[in-house]
Amino acid sequence: MSQYFENDTTIKDEPFIFHFSIQNKEYKLQSNNGVFSKDKLDTGTKILLECVLKEEKEVQRVLDLGCGIGPVGLVMAHHFDCDLTMIDINERAVELARQNMASFQSRCTIKCQDGLKQEDGFFDCILLNPPIRTGKKVVYSLFDQCIEHLKGNFYVVMRKQHGAQSAMKYLEEKGCCVERMYRDKGFWVLKIYWQ
Repeated sequence: MSQYFENDTTIKDEPFIFHFSIQNKEYKLQSNNGVFSKDKLDTGTKILLECVLKEEKEVQRVLDLGCGIGPVGLVMAHHFDCDLTMIDINERAVELARQNMASFQSRCTIKCQDGLKQEDGFFDCILLNPPIRTGKKVVYSLFDQCIEHLKGNFYVVMRKQHGAQSAMKYLEEKGCCVERMYRDKGFWVLKIYWQ
């Protein structure tokens, strides 16, 4: 079975549009088969966004890691005048993210790559809904990359049953301050920052 973090060229092309709402603002996304949460805004991402929008008042440089088709980037661009970077490994998702952001955000860089590179620089706000199905080794590698590129706040959403508590411990062992900002429907939103 194909996964959203793989590039499977045999997946049938069936483009469509879906709508979602955050803080009484309506958004629409072009979507397709072979991408994460292809027909709705997934619960974890919605919880993550709602928490970040309450917490952050102003951000300059934002990273949406594992951007998929772009819901996080779209919402962040609407709420903040920011320099936005969106990264995903899935080629189809990245192309859809480009289409979804094309008419909206001029200061937006969208990259198809596996994680962060040194040249991506530093960010004062990083958002990640980690690809749990890739396994703990990959997820923790993404954590490491994010904290190496962090100069502000890094937000992660995870289900408690998928290891949110052990993720907190891991990030604390890396020397980060970690706060559980929010709990809802089994999801935790963690805020990670340097002292």
